[in-house]
Amino acid sequence: MPTPPSVADELKSLRIERTAKQRSLPSWAPPAIGVAAVAVVLFVAWKLLAPRVFVPEVETTAVALVSPAQAQQLLVATGYVVPQRQANISPRIGGRVAKLFVEDGTVVKKGQLIAVLEDQDYRAQVVQAEADARSAEARERRAQVEVRDAQRAFDREKTVQEKGVSTPAALDQVTARLDGSKAALSAARGDSASARARVEVAKVNLENCYVRAPFDGRITQKLTDIGEIVFGALSAGTGGRGGIASLADFSTLQVEADVSESQVAKLKIGTPAEIVLDAFPDRRYRGKVAEVRPRVDRAKATVTVKVGFVDDPADVLPDMGAKVTFLAKELDEAAAKAQPIRAVQADAVVERGETKVVWVVDPQDQLRSVPVITGAPMGGLVALRDGPPPGTKVVRRPDGDLRTGMKVKEKQ
Repeated sequence: MPTPPSVADELKSLRIERTAKQRSLPSWAPPAIGVAAVAVVLFVAWKLLAPRVFVPEVETTAVALVSPAQAQQLLVATGYVVPQRQANISPRIGGRVAKLFVEDGTVVKKGQLIAVLEDQDYRAQVVQAEADARSAEARERRAQVEVRDAQRAFDREKTVQEKGVSTPAALDQVTARLDGSKAALSAARGDSASARARVEVAKVNLENCYVRAPFDGRITQKLTDIGEIVFGALSAGTGGRGGIASLADFSTLQVEADVSESQVAKLKIGTPAEIVLDAFPDRRYRGKVAEVRPRVDRAKATVTVKVGFVDDPADVLPDMGAKVTFLAKELDEAAAKAQPIRAVQADAVVERGETKVVWVVDPQDQLRSVPVITGAPMGGLVALRDGPPPGTKVVRRPDGDLRTGMKVKEKQ
């Protein structure tokens, strides 16, 4: 028989349970909560990473300062200023420099005395040659006297022979004397001419001690100093030390620029150009093509083009670097001196309503629109009468999806 419940068990069954039973969640709730959590995480990640990962690429250009010449630009080349007439001056004979009258930068005229070599030996040679010449002239005069005396003896003997009172032997004797004296006179005249020539040689050698400028120009480099020995004509034209000085004619300055052989067909003699020197970037000189050298540098595939200065090349020095802009149309003096103006690629300007704007890329690679007022077209550019300053980056061919504050990346 089963055991009857005790009093304690009966009392326990009468106790009221105060804790409410927990209700379980529906079966679909946990997956829904997980999907929501993932969506929240993805949304936050998109907000944080999308601006960095999915940045649109744009093509940019810059607002530039453009001269009127650049609006007529055919092509651009670089080169150096080269005088077309220059020389290393050296005496025709060697010797020690006794006097020097020039320094670097000295302006000289043709025939101006530049230096003097020690000339004592050559002066003595002139004195000796002149003395020899006088001696030869004296012998020539004595030979002339002998010829006249022999001629008179011959004439007398001829008269006597006609009278029949002399012998043939006497006539032969005076004839031989006359012929001998004439031969001696001829030799004396040769000696005299030779002596005079030696005088001229001695004088030329003496004159060669005086080194003179062969043409008008400016001394670009002094190559020697007083007391140094120069080695005559052997030292001329070597490009190194040994001569007296280097001379250049600054009126013949031209820019020698290397032009790609694929572009040289665009140029011809007289093609206008604008020259900007590295030393004077704020100056612009008008120029013209003076020569297209008929030779191609195979190593560089370029042709040397010489461009002469139309404007006075004031302060221009040899070997200065230069940029040459070859033009489709010649500029007048006013246009050549006109100040550069702001310009930008025409496809960077877009219309927003009645206003023209450009999309500027700031240093943080963020966009902002800036209103502009445009001027006349300049080839592929358009002038800006009002707008961002030179050097500002702007977007080319902007589309309608751009907005202020958007972060962008430049196309490489």
